[in-house]
Amino acid sequence: MIQGLYNSLNGMKTQVDALERTANNVANINTPGYKTPQTAAADDAMDKLDIKWSGVDAAKEMTDMLVEKRAFQFNVEALRTQDEMLGTIIDLKG
Repeated sequence: MIQGLYNSLNGMKTQVDALERTANNVANINTPGYKTPQTAAADDAMDKLDIKWSGVDAAKEMTDMLVEKRAFQFNVEALRTQDEMLGTIIDLKG
């Protein structure tokens, strides 16, 4: 039961980190020369193929943000459910 609480909290932390990365990418969408960490890594590979691309894909970032938000909401609901179950178990023992 406690492991489930930990898993939900850890999932929420992971989603907050992902939202922060996405927010940073969106905030830098008009910054000349800015590359997302994924784009920078891909650019290294593409340079070997002599293909040039850079910048931030706004549609991808907004889609990522929606997915991260829903995952966070899922973890919050899982945490609430586990909290209620734990409360019920404590009430039964008390």
